[in-house]
Amino acid sequence: MSKRRPNMWDTSQRPYPPDAIDAGDLRTALGAFATRELLDYGAHGRCHSDVWVCGFGVTLWLMGDTDGAAKIWSKACAEALRGKFKYSSTGTFQPGLLLWFASVWLKKKAWREEANALFEKLLKKRQPVMGADFSILLAKFLRREIDLSLVQASYSDESPQIAAHGEAKSWFYAGVQTFEDGKLDETRQLWANVKDRPKQTLFYEHYLIEHEKKRFTES
Repeated sequence: MSKRRPNMWDTSQRPYPPDAIDAGDLRTALGAFATRELLDYGAHGRCHSDVWVCGFGVTLWLMGDTDGAAKIWSKACAEALRGKFKYSSTGTFQPGLLLWFASVWLKKKAWREEANALFEKLLKKRQPVMGADFSILLAKFLRREIDLSLVQASYSDESPQIAAHGEAKSWFYAGVQTFEDGKLDETRQLWANVKDRPKQTLFYEHYLIEHEKKRFTES
């Protein structure tokens, strides 16, 4: 008698990538992100989310394929510009934020321009996409339009969990900015403020901090 196969359309049976990342199995995580992206697209078509494709890029970065990761985020930015993603926890800013990080780390001006093109479109919207408020502040901060204090003030009255995530993201992108300015010691100090990442969370910047901290330690 053949073994019954899991029904992948049942959300409880779908692979959850953070499980594999937390276990240190990045190849399995990569496959899990790809599976979730395909299932999401199959279920929603053009209305699917940007979350899984961004995570696929993050996993590539953790595996050392930084160029491949940036190309994934670049493609996601192009798709976001065309309005492909119809729902997103970041208001579709996530691929642009990640690509901005990559452009600084890898010193690729073209990727910066792609990320900024997405920011330009999203920031000009009269009615911001739901869930984009914090991402708007991060984008403006990276563009040096506002100070870090304004970003941090936005989550001061939030619940401890939301505030912790907001704080970690603000430290991450502040570190990206100081890295761009050549102030590596400041980047190291800023990222030292980030507390341990909650397990089983799709918090991409925290994965990147944990990975890139090793670079500072080795240097």
